[in-house]
Amino acid sequence: MEIDKRRKTVLRTVILVAVVLAAAGIILLIFRLADTKVDTGKGLERLAALEKTDVVSVEQKIQELEAAERAADPQGFSQTANEKFANALVLGDSIAQGLYEYNVLDQTHVLAERGAGVVNGEGKMAASQIAQAKSLVPQTLFLAYGMNDMKVTDQESFLAAYRGILEDLKQSLPDTDIYVNCILPVRQQTAEAEPAYANISQYNEGLKSLCEELKVTFIDNADLVKEEYYADDGIHMAPAYYTEWVNRMAEVAGL
Repeated sequence: MEIDKRRKTVLRTVILVAVVLAAAGIILLIFRLADTKVDTGKGLERLAALEKTDVVSVEQKIQELEAAERAADPQGFSQTANEKFANALVLGDSIAQGLYEYNVLDQTHVLAERGAGVVNGEGKMAASQIAQAKSLVPQTLFLAYGMNDMKVTDQESFLAAYRGILEDLKQSLPDTDIYVNCILPVRQQTAEAEPAYANISQYNEGLKSLCEELKVTFIDNADLVKEEYYADDGIHMAPAYYTEWVNRMAEVAGL
């Protein structure tokens, strides 16, 4: 396809520029070291600094070029979900697990565990996921918690715990775009059997207000849920939902 040719051209150009710059730097370093009047210590310090150069700027440039291609030819430009989420990470509970269990995203883009929550289990699983996210420094981070918390805590405690997580992430990952997914609605019979689930809409309203206060984007996915998507427990979702969900996250985040 023509778009594939253009993408390859872009990547070749970026690689060529990187190689040329690296070669130029090495040549310059050799000449400087050859001059006995030059302090080689400074040259080595400069080389060490170059080794620590942040590659994020290069990745951002590639994304800008891809965005320009997408704008010029939206019909011809297509990426797989994994390509869109190349620099993104999703954290969450068993619902988020479905992203890789149904092969919608590779597990490298998802850190999710059954039972995880910002309060549930003292938030230990979520804390572990967040610690990993900090070490990976994704450009885009999606959170998907709440279903497990509703059964063990009240709305005020839930929002307080979520606030702590978001404030910590904003401070630790200042260059990362953070998005919070809503708590999905459950099947009516499930809500009737478990009173805590009857409050999902109120929890989401509180979560949305918290996100607005902290200037974090809230993603409402409730409209994506269809009756036929529910698993037998009335909580988890079928594979078809995950395709729509990943597309929604990518759309909102501009991936």
